[in-house]
Amino acid sequence: MKKGFFFLLEFLGIIFLYMIPIVSILYISVYELIHFFHPSIESFILSGKLPLLVMLIIFMLEIIIHCTFKPQQKKILRKLGIKPKIRRYKIGFWANIRSQNIKHTLYNKNGFLLVFTIVSILSLAIVWFQFRLPSGYRHSLSGIAPFFTMSGGMALATLILSTLYTPYAYEKVSNRNVYILMPMYNEPIENVKNTFQSILNQTLLPAELVAVDDGSSLVDYSEIAKEYQEIFAEKGISFQFIKQKNSGKRAAQLNAYKHLEISDFHNEIILTIDSDTVFEEHAIEQGIIPFEDERVYSVAGVIVTRNVTDNLLTVITDLLVIGHMVLIERSMNSMFGSVAVNSGPIAFYRAEVLYLAQKLGYENETFGRVRVEFSDDSFLTMAAMLLGRTVAQMTAVSYTDLPNKLSHHVRQHLRWNRGSFIRGFWRLALFPVNSFVFFRQAFGWAMFAAMNVIKYQLIYWVFFVMTDFPLILVAPLAFSAVYSLAYLSIPRNDLANRDKWIVFLAFPFTVLWAIFVLSPVRIWGYITHKNTGWGTRDKIEL
Repeated sequence: MKKGFFFLLEFLGIIFLYMIPIVSILYISVYELIHFFHPSIESFILSGKLPLLVMLIIFMLEIIIHCTFKPQQKKILRKLGIKPKIRRYKIGFWANIRSQNIKHTLYNKNGFLLVFTIVSILSLAIVWFQFRLPSGYRHSLSGIAPFFTMSGGMALATLILSTLYTPYAYEKVSNRNVYILMPMYNEPIENVKNTFQSILNQTLLPAELVAVDDGSSLVDYSEIAKEYQEIFAEKGISFQFIKQKNSGKRAAQLNAYKHLEISDFHNEIILTIDSDTVFEEHAIEQGIIPFEDERVYSVAGVIVTRNVTDNLLTVITDLLVIGHMVLIERSMNSMFGSVAVNSGPIAFYRAEVLYLAQKLGYENETFGRVRVEFSDDSFLTMAAMLLGRTVAQMTAVSYTDLPNKLSHHVRQHLRWNRGSFIRGFWRLALFPVNSFVFFRQAFGWAMFAAMNVIKYQLIYWVFFVMTDFPLILVAPLAFSAVYSLAYLSIPRNDLANRDKWIVFLAFPFTVLWAIFVLSPVRIWGYITHKNTGWGTRDKIEL
């Protein structure tokens, strides 16, 4: 019964994820063609024609990008005999894993909340279509309502699939050498000590740690390096400390990588971390488990926010980043073996991924003749995707701080969005049109563009047309509430239940923040994507 229930969820999630956007776009296209002429300019402005046109333009541009962008990298891949995988989904695989009753002491979703989430999804769908389908009912916003159906439907399908996610677990795990690459730049000594100590406290110790000082001007790491070289040696960990002129994080990582003596590039693991990373004690032990699957080439660990309760900004960010992006989006993408971006402070790769990244120009990447110095995590994850599956292991945990000041928060999201824009070109260009990677990237950009048009249509409607308050304006809040339930279903020993509820109840603010702050920041990040500096900053930012 349990297996059958999970299989049904998996089947419905897959069908909805692909069919909802296809059916919605066909419906909107046919409807707008039938109602091609409008009795007034106002009805045209509020129709679905404008967002549909924007979506179609974006789709055409994406096909052009696929056919024309990055010929040099394509040649390199052909020369190396690497063909990006489509990674077809095997229906029933995750339902079978989920029903095996493997107990994860470090990861155990709350069963009641999972059931409540599914019931909430069904209730939300029923209420929405009850509002949408009565015969003869027509509202001035009816033209754009199908876009809400498409966006919400894909979000709920993603949520359904994410409930099936479970960390990798095997009765026996192979012994593997783990090599840690740790760039450092003006990081306070105390933070570096905490990082070193968390490595020493691991249940599975690494074979080697290579720390690279990227030309720090405010801190001298010589003494701490000398002190910990002896401490690491006592634990059987080889430790190297290297100093280089300031060249950026990528150069520091490759410098560390070149100092390793790796004999088996497929079975030995590279772990990239930041100089303020603090590991949970089982992090390395859990992070290498998925590599028992020979198809897996990278594993994304989880970053847990230490300062979530600092202020409303950290609460909102934690819900969006950890609750929505990691627990839902990344869990679902992991099931397809297509995690798009790893978390830099805890990301595991087969050693051959670094080799391929180096061949693809990791240290000297350019975009529009401008050198790209950030977005290192997405570059390495993409290199892993070219070789095989990229997955998440929610039991490999590290701790970090989120920005608690608005200016820092905005700069962080600008960097993320600039990097996302640049990496999106790579995914569209290098992966097959019928791959899940291409599908998610293409629809992600198209829906973002369409929903921005709809945002301005709604602003026009509020100021010039509104005569009543339709349910359609409540939909984003309802979707966010259901989406945010995932945050409550994951146990966190570092966070009291009261604080988890505080984060969950911030969902109305996350909607407003995403629409009116992060969406403009994302657009500005796309426009200013050539502002790619990162490696020569004077101070550390998260």
